[in-house]
Amino acid sequence: MKSKAAYITGTRANSLVIAALIATAINSCAKEKVSIAVEPPAVTVEKLKDIVSKKTDPSPPDHETARTDWRFSISPEIDFSIADEKKQQDGYHLWIVVTGVKLKIALPIATFISDQAPEYVVQHEKGHVSICRRVYANSRQYALDAANSVIGKKFEGFGADRKQALSNALQIVGQEIVSPYKAKTAAVADKVSSLYDQLCQKEDRRKLVEKTIEEAFAAVTEETKK
Repeated sequence: MKSKAAYITGTRANSLVIAALIATAINSCAKEKVSIAVEPPAVTVEKLKDIVSKKTDPSPPDHETARTDWRFSISPEIDFSIADEKKQQDGYHLWIVVTGVKLKIALPIATFISDQAPEYVVQHEKGHVSICRRVYANSRQYALDAANSVIGKKFEGFGADRKQALSNALQIVGQEIVSPYKAKTAAVADKVSSLYDQLCQKEDRRKLVEKTIEEAFAAVTEETKK
C-alpha cells in the first residue's frame, strides 16, 4: 500500500516548519524500495516593496532593503504493509511495516531586493543563495539515508478509528524521514547563514563574500565536531 505525505522544511533564520501530513492510503505495488527525485534549486529575484524605516531618516537601513528566503522541501510517498491491528478500549492500534519510500526534494529560493538596495547588499544576498546551493548539493544522499533508515521497520499508529490510526502511523514514519533530512539541510543552512550575517555585521566584509561564506561553513563544521 502507498500513502502520500507532504512536508516542507526550512526557512531563513531559525524557523523550521513541517507542514501537516496529507494521508490517504491507496493500493499499489512498490517497484523499488527507495527512489528519489531531486529538483534543481529554483532561484527567483523579486522587487521588495513597502519598506518603512523606524528612524527619522526617510532612508531605510541597508539591511532592510533586501532579504532572501528559502525552503528545503521534502515530499514522501510511503509504501507499507499492515502487520497487525487491534481495536481496544483506549482506541484503535495499527502496526505497519515500511516496504518502500519515494521522495521528491526541492529548494525554492526567493530574493527580495528594493530599488534602494546598494550593490554590496545585493552581493550579500547572493551569498545566502550560495550557502543554500552548497548545502543542497548533498541533499540526495541525505534523503537516501533518511529513507533507508525506515525501510523494514515497524511503526505503531493510534487513533479513535482505523483511519486515524493509519494516518498516525504514517505521520510517525514521515517524521522519521523528515527529521534527519532537515537536520542535514535546513538546519545547517540556517546556522551558516546566521553566522554569515553575524560576521558581516562585526566588520566591513563588502568585498569578502566568498571568504565569509567559507569561514561560516568552517565554524559550523567545527561546532558539530564538539
